[in-house]
Order: sequence, then C-alpha cells, then structure tokens
Amino acid sequence: MKTVKWFESTDCAELNIIKFKSISDEKVVGETTIKSKEAIKAIIDRIQALPANGDMMVKWGPKAERTHLSFQCQGKDSHVIQFIGNRVKTPSTGFLTEKTPAEDTLIRDIDSLVVPGLNKRILKLKDHPVKFKDFVITYIGTEHTPQDPKGPTVGPTNRTHFKIWENGAANNITLSIFDGQLPAQPQAFVVEKKFYYLLTYQNVAHESLSPNYFEVSDKLPKRR
Repeated sequence: MKTVKWFESTDCAELNIIKFKSISDEKVVGETTIKSKEAIKAIIDRIQALPANGDMMVKWGPKAERTHLSFQCQGKDSHVIQFIGNRVKTPSTGFLTEKTPAEDTLIRDIDSLVVPGLNKRILKLKDHPVKFKDFVITYIGTEHTPQDPKGPTVGPTNRTHFKIWENGAANNITLSIFDGQLPAQPQAFVVEKKFYYLLTYQNVAHESLSPNYFEVSDKLPKRR
C-alpha cells in the first residue's frame, strides 16, 4: 500500500478557510484568513495527528456541508484539505471509519473560526480578528506573572487582553481579564446598546475554556 501523508511541507505562512453552504451549493457562508505561522502550525499538527489513510468511502447527499482549507506553504502550490459532512477527507480520498474526539474537536474549532457566533467556543489565536455580526474581537495576548519566591503566597497570575471594535468604527476598547487565586470572571461590554459577556474560564454550557479558548455570550453562565 502506498504511504500517504497530509503535508509535503509544514512551513506555511497563510491559511485561507472558506465554508460553503453545501457540496452542491457554492454560496460562501463564512471565510477567514489566518496569517500567524505559529497558529497554522498548531492546526497542521492536529491534522497530522489523524490517520492519513482513510478507508471509508462515503456518498454524501447534496446538502452535506463543505469547508475548504487552503494552506500556502514554502516552495509549494496551495495545499487543500476539505471537511465534508463534518468529517475530514484524508489524502487517500477516503474518510476515517471511526470519528474520534480529536477529529470532532478539530472540525468544531475550525467552524467557530470561519463562522463565529454567540455561545460558540473559539480558539485564541493571537492577533487574529474574529468577526461577529456587529463587532470584531481580537485576542492580543496574555501576561503571565510567576509567584514571587520572596513575596506572599498568592500564586502565579495572568492578564489576558482582547480588543473589540464595533463594525465600521475606528475606535476600539480593550478588555483585560485577570485570573490568579480565583478563576477568570466574565467581562461585560456594550455594542449598540446591547450587553455581551466575554468568557475565558467556563462557557454557558459549563465547558472549560482555559487556556486555549474564549467565548462571547449574551448571557452569564449559571453557577452550579
């Protein structure tokens, strides 16, 4: 059997993601471009962790969703990987017989980047603008302060920074979320007189967000 692999080169400077309405309808329902080499490499690593030799052929119906990932890599033409019907199409052109949590989470994470929305867990990609209907939010970075060996025992702390722009506006606001001895608390912000909450610890479905995700909600998570 011929050995197949996901990528010839993993030195990629740009990732363009387009989600189409279906395999039979080329209407674009969402698209985004990632230019952080570090973020792209992290996505590549997750794809390469999946088996490359899918042995299951699937006949999809015309309404099956299709997402197109185009990687611009060093010394290569664009390299395309497709998600069809919430499954990853492997280099062997087949699909994996068993859908694993790793495949499921990867597809979910890519979908939330290309079609972001309220109450959707979104990957924190530094300096990558995530476009909602009425605003854009960008994760700027996290400042980590280690425990001072000569100071009081308060433990390490983090300040996580985001910028938010209202659509069409030149001005932005910065939200900084602090966590240390206590978990990070939701931070409220207002766009067009509507209140939203930025979550970085736990979402409304009580899923963990820290340290790799954030979520925007129009309601506060209920305490258990």
